[in-house]
Amino acid sequence: MRAHLNLKWFIGVLLISLSPIVLGQEKSDANLSDQLHEEYKANGIDQSLKMYEKLNADKNYNGFQEPLNIFGYTLMLEDQDLDAAKQVFEAQIKEYSDQANPYDSYADLLLEMGNKEEAKTNLLKSIALTENSEEDLDVEIFRASKTKLAKIENKHKKFEFMQGDYNVAVSNYKDDKIINENTFRSSSSYDESGNILTVNYYNLGNTPVGKRIVVYDALEDTYDMAFINPTDPFGINISHMKVKDLGNNKVELMESYVDRKGESHNVRHEVMKNSNNSIEWVVFQQEDGSDKWEKATVQNYNKSE
Repeated sequence: MRAHLNLKWFIGVLLISLSPIVLGQEKSDANLSDQLHEEYKANGIDQSLKMYEKLNADKNYNGFQEPLNIFGYTLMLEDQDLDAAKQVFEAQIKEYSDQANPYDSYADLLLEMGNKEEAKTNLLKSIALTENSEEDLDVEIFRASKTKLAKIENKHKKFEFMQGDYNVAVSNYKDDKIINENTFRSSSSYDESGNILTVNYYNLGNTPVGKRIVVYDALEDTYDMAFINPTDPFGINISHMKVKDLGNNKVELMESYVDRKGESHNVRHEVMKNSNNSIEWVVFQQEDGSDKWEKATVQNYNKSE
């Protein structure tokens, strides 16, 4: 397991964090991983695995410090020997099949090898072994595995089609009739990690009128959204969205939020991406006590020149 998808960053931090153990304990797990690596360089992976079977007296699983875990990442990242790393991670699964981390670590290797489907299978095994556990290690692995799975399925970038600059024509409705119209401009982009979408809104005079920040929550399979209005004295409005693919380039968003009076509300959105890269975004609301959805707003997004 590694907490982030940046494998080289992870292994560097991991080895640094283990250095006090290496120096302070002559027969530590970290020393065994070093011995395995030296044996690999001298005589190959098969001999290093035989050494592990001979020297591994501690049969308890040591989490991220497990010698096979460290050895596998070292082979993958330092030596770039993916086939040897595969043997090591498979050996770790065989030795500790009831632990989640071996499956999470193996998934990292499979992603490095470009095998997304098998990586998903191993991440699902990791999740199944940790989802009901309250142990700190299991909680950390559960979060990491869920996040990786979401990224493989590209769930964290469901709003990728919104990226760029758009002119937006807005029509507000009441009883299915337009009551007013307005125009604004939006500019959207993801951060470098692809986790955070920021949408900036401007009026036609290019004055900022709002900002929306969208982050995918892999644990809840929802999008957490914050809307910031520079003229709102109450600050930031928070809501949550579930996304459902309706097919034919259309998605449904079910938004929920709690207002400042503590009352819960739901809003339904239908978003259609057209062939000319324009977007139609329709917002439906419910009257108090009614289960009928009424069209409230239609926003037509057209790419800026």
